[in-house]
Amino acid sequence: MIYEAQEARQIDEWAKTSGLPLEVLMERAGSEIAKRVMNNHDRKERIVILCGTGNNGGDGYVIGRELIRDGYDVTIHAPFGAAKTPIALLHQRYAEKFGLATEAVCGQYDVMVDALFGTGFDQSRLTKPLTDLFDWVREQQQRAILYAVDIPSGIPTDHSTGFSGQGIKADVTFSLHAFKRSAFLLKTAPFFGRLEKIDLGLPAFGGWQLFSESIAPLLTRDAYGHKGTYGTALLIGGSEHMPGSIQLAARAALRTGVGKLQVATVPTAQVGLIVNAPEAMVLDQTTEAIQEMITEVDVAGIGPGLASDSVSDWLDLLFDQDIPVVLDAGALIRDRYPERKAAIVVTPHIGEFARMTNQSVQTVQDDLFEQASDYAMLHQVTVVLKAHVILIAKPDGGGYVVAGASSGLAKGGSGDTLFGLITSLLGQRKHYKQIPLERLIAMGVSWYAQASKHVEQRIHPSSITATDVIEQLGQVENDDRIN
Repeated sequence: MIYEAQEARQIDEWAKTSGLPLEVLMERAGSEIAKRVMNNHDRKERIVILCGTGNNGGDGYVIGRELIRDGYDVTIHAPFGAAKTPIALLHQRYAEKFGLATEAVCGQYDVMVDALFGTGFDQSRLTKPLTDLFDWVREQQQRAILYAVDIPSGIPTDHSTGFSGQGIKADVTFSLHAFKRSAFLLKTAPFFGRLEKIDLGLPAFGGWQLFSESIAPLLTRDAYGHKGTYGTALLIGGSEHMPGSIQLAARAALRTGVGKLQVATVPTAQVGLIVNAPEAMVLDQTTEAIQEMITEVDVAGIGPGLASDSVSDWLDLLFDQDIPVVLDAGALIRDRYPERKAAIVVTPHIGEFARMTNQSVQTVQDDLFEQASDYAMLHQVTVVLKAHVILIAKPDGGGYVVAGASSGLAKGGSGDTLFGLITSLLGQRKHYKQIPLERLIAMGVSWYAQASKHVEQRIHPSSITATDVIEQLGQVENDDRIN
């Protein structure tokens, strides 16, 4: 799961009222983090744990107690004084029974644990004494590895609006029970380092989750199926100046398994499709041709490379049909959408989404989760927001985050490829009928991300093209095969 600060507090309150005291949760968190630190470091290394006055500091005292109990050289440094919350104070006093007293820092450390603030940090606390402490931490990090408890100190939890860039930069962040939103935002993600989740034995509440499911269900085929089993998709896109976009989308759709593919495009792109995607059937990019074909398809996708005065009319045609419609690029022109049973999926990148919502790119980047979720709920559409991570926002709130794609995707054609893949999967809904729509999209996005990482094993990210990723979609790794 991915929580905002309020959700984290709610799950703590739920645990308390359900009979699981917070001091037990603190014990679980600190003990598990201590085990992981011990797995990576020996007793010869000097360890300093920075403890704040709140519950994050309480986690630090548990970590310190477990480490010193196992013979590690541990210093506890409490720059703001003793613990102030009852639970943290309880664990501080218990740690002191093991000889773990707070003291001033001295010399160079090998390991640092940041247990200062957690999700409770307020930017108003960013005074000179604290920035001086952050500077000292950065100096230590020239030789020391730094672990953060739940969230690096100084980093906001929910969004990065107004974030000054002042904070502790962790090598590893131990996320308690759930990841925090700022771990996936452009400004703040670099401060988290590698993310490791600490399971506290609590149920999963909240609407957003990091997608980590297997893509195996997408790789199944019916031994007795035929092309009709896997649906018919219609793609509309391309222009004389941008004929390549629709070709990439078409090739991705074919690689993703759709049974039949119809492509309405301009003559220049038609020639390219005949050569590069002969499996696709081409038709003229006219209202008459689209109107004739629309009743025969299971999904329609429109937008890549599109530049036509008829786009609005074509959207009306598509919305009148009881089929999913995927909108990208040149088709992202509506400020409202009709009520309909079948899904509408919009796939903007950050710049397009900023234009759609009349905001700056920075405003969108600073609050990706809220932005995507608000738009999805307001318009009752599914939003696939393409940033350094990809968010799939549901019309009823919440959604999925797919992370870990290759940096090589940061170039033209990547969005066209993803658009074609998503449209293809939605055309196969009869085959994937047991998978909810947004989850199916998340699985497709994950497939796309995994393919890009596999390409990265043989091609440097600077040289990766959308075509490389399309070809990789067919190169299923042995671990993912379905026998």
